[in-house]
Amino acid sequence: MALCAAAAVGSHSRGSFVALIAMALAFWWRGKSRFVGGILIVFVGLTLVAFMPDIWTERMATIPNYAEDRSAIGRISAWWNAWNIAFNYPFGVGFNAARPELFARFSPYPDFVHAAHSIYFQVLGNHGFGGLVIFLGLWISTWRSARWLRREGAKVPETLWCADLGAMCQVSLLGFAVGGAFLSLSYFDLPYNIMVLVVLARVWLTKRSWESEALHPPRWSLIPGLAPTPRRA
Repeated sequence: MALCAAAAVGSHSRGSFVALIAMALAFWWRGKSRFVGGILIVFVGLTLVAFMPDIWTERMATIPNYAEDRSAIGRISAWWNAWNIAFNYPFGVGFNAARPELFARFSPYPDFVHAAHSIYFQVLGNHGFGGLVIFLGLWISTWRSARWLRREGAKVPETLWCADLGAMCQVSLLGFAVGGAFLSLSYFDLPYNIMVLVVLARVWLTKRSWESEALHPPRWSLIPGLAPTPRRA
């Protein structure tokens, strides 16, 4: 996890930096000891930042001064473009909304033709308001299912891993929701993999599959070294 955080910070992406802050706050809030967890998170964060070059600090410093940054103005131009597209084309304009002729019609900054760099505005421009509602509905339902895993999985010793999985998937979804507000990751495969994990775990838990697996263990569990280690209650 620390190496993943280091890789995200080292990418110099301001969106990933904001996502890391949101995820760190989630870990701190849900931790057993917020005092110890807070100290650990601050220590890891300061250590990572200490290894970053000066150009990284300068780039992060532009977050509150977005009006002076050409890249930020380009994103605002793309967001206006997507917003106005949705009003004129309820079903969007397809997967390429970053076209000069569209910016000339729908953006107050027509010279700033830029990718949306936001999962929300990217979907809005591509698929309109209806597509955005479906997109948001997918992730809200995934979040709720992960919360269900956290609650129901903690009730039986054999399903504690489901509770852990639900909690970590929620942290991942939080990073996607916050960081995605500034990055074009609407069709990135990893969040959808998380969705699949949550759905499969919920089906497994709903069917009480651990009971049937105890009577008829799957073939892979009979292979030496792959059998799961029993977890104590």
